[in-house]
Amino acid sequence: MQSIWKNLTVTLVLLTLAGCGFQLKGTGGIASDNSLRGQTVKVVSSDLRGELTLALLEQLRLAGVQVSNDQTAALSVQIGREVFSQRNLSLTAQARSAEIELLMSADFSLRDSGKVVVASDAQVVRQYLNDPSNIVGKTEELRLLREEMRRDLAAQIVRRLGHSLSN
Repeated sequence: MQSIWKNLTVTLVLLTLAGCGFQLKGTGGIASDNSLRGQTVKVVSSDLRGELTLALLEQLRLAGVQVSNDQTAALSVQIGREVFSQRNLSLTAQARSAEIELLMSADFSLRDSGKVVVASDAQVVRQYLNDPSNIVGKTEELRLLREEMRRDLAAQIVRRLGHSLSN
């Protein structure tokens, strides 16, 4: 009897979470209007093996887009190079950075049969606390933050592409 109540409780909690729109990060639909789903897109980049380009290709696949190298694809996405910068937001009493702002951006454009549909830039901003006594940990944290920012930037680009196509 206890296992039935446990199963019922778990089911009720899951239904409640699903009903309120809760989604685990990275599992939700990328383009909520699905305007990209089923489209064939060619990706043009100066660095086809670059981390941002690979993140964009992954996000496009998650959105249901078929990525092609074929010149006859009606839609083409051109992605510029990733620009990363950081600046100090606050300093410690020893004049060392205590809080740092990270900014990652990239230009992109979408062409439909050669006509520019959207040409814009996307950016992601993060802040993190810097502990000067933990250099090794902060280096790894910065690397992980950059990876997360890159994924978020690519997802933002895909959302904006989908929105541009739905208009």
